[in-house]
Amino acid sequence: MEKNAPIIFDKNTVEFVTVAAECCGFLEKVSQVSRRKFVDTALKLLPLLYLKASLLPQGERMDEDDLEAFVTEGDYERVRAGVAALLREHDDYLDVFVKDMAYSDTPICQTVSENLADIYQSLKDFVCIYRLGLDRTMNDALLACEEQFREFWGQRLLNAMRALHDVKYGTGESADEEDEEEVAWTDPDDAALYEGLEAGDDDDETREAGTDDGEGDRWE
Repeated sequence: MEKNAPIIFDKNTVEFVTVAAECCGFLEKVSQVSRRKFVDTALKLLPLLYLKASLLPQGERMDEDDLEAFVTEGDYERVRAGVAALLREHDDYLDVFVKDMAYSDTPICQTVSENLADIYQSLKDFVCIYRLGLDRTMNDALLACEEQFREFWGQRLLNAMRALHDVKYGTGESADEEDEEEVAWTDPDDAALYEGLEAGDDDDETREAGTDDGEGDRWE
């Protein structure tokens, strides 16, 4: 990146936006894939998302105003329920990387579906703001998403990967789809990934306005 160039035009930023949009599109279409395809694709997409988020450039906020939220409670629940229905008994896992663990003698039960819905909410809000094309807002949305990655959804991503790895390679209990063909993975450098910014939200145009009350809160 050239000296004094806006971080929103940095190569690492552009690549992160691309992967984030692809991840959102993938989670929005979870009902259209089999469990095996979902697990295979997630175990390729999530590590790439983590890598690109860890390479984001540092910067400073330009405005003090709160950023607009686009993901509604219904959007969040749709993603969570879709993943939960697909994984079924494989959705739950035991987690030791939670704050409540300090007060518990045993691991705490978490779900892959809620982890991925949390990640989706941060990414979708960021991508929707980025599509507006306003430099100052794009800058602040990027910094907010990177901060959420460090403090919130980065750990959830790693936890979900651990659970999904066990689904694929652990007990073999999910081999009911053993005869399905492997999911095809698109190279992240493929220009088709950029279509996620333009086409990924075609079905959600009426929901991009956010909510009037508590739209900045994370849905639990």
